[in-house]
Amino acid sequence: MRIALDHTSEIGVRAGRLLLGEPDLEMLGIVRRDVKDRDTRLNRVDTITDFDAVVTDDPDSIILAEALDAGVSCVLWADAADASINDSGTPVLAGSNLVSGIGRSLAEREAGIPDAPTQILFAWTEPGKPIRSGEPVSFPEPVGARWGTRRGMTNRRLEVAAPVPDEWAGVVVRATTDTQVRTFGIADLATHLEAIALASGAVVAALGLVSAGIHGPEEFANAYLAAALSIGLDIAEFTSAG
Repeated sequence: MRIALDHTSEIGVRAGRLLLGEPDLEMLGIVRRDVKDRDTRLNRVDTITDFDAVVTDDPDSIILAEALDAGVSCVLWADAADASINDSGTPVLAGSNLVSGIGRSLAEREAGIPDAPTQILFAWTEPGKPIRSGEPVSFPEPVGARWGTRRGMTNRRLEVAAPVPDEWAGVVVRATTDTQVRTFGIADLATHLEAIALASGAVVAALGLVSAGIHGPEEFANAYLAAALSIGLDIAEFTSAG
């Protein structure tokens, strides 16, 4: 894999370090930034034409336009992307972050199991002042039990966002079937989880799994989660009788 990294924050820096741990990585090109590391796979690059994918943590980066011109798959940490990209013929993976990437992929995977869930809870944290009422959600430590606010609800799915005041973040997916309740929990430093999410998208795109147009990681849930687990994501799992 040959991946170009355009970064402006600690998320991108950490994502790059995680990608250097990938055994199939041939080169990690740092876009228009000097490199002091002695790893021979790490190099400054000023063009992205020879790469399998380019990844950015900057919502305002011009690298997307360069990727479209070069026909190189682009991975965005940000959720939004111009709808006109669908006409470009270039693969774009948007929302390669904790909530839209890891969280929604986990929820999508559970929704598709053979013993179809009658109810799915998808909950995540976001920066903010904790609230004292709402929807109760138990995240793994150190996030712990929190109150959240409903962000979406259908007959089978409830989405909840829980504000937390510090540097920690988490996701919970609970799938209830007629026979059992399967709960998956993630909690760690927010920056670390966002970096895993971004790096996982880079792997999926570099492997050529993303077709032309704008896509979300949940469309490639199994491959995306496999990449995240390989990179270092820890998911706690608990199953109880329904």
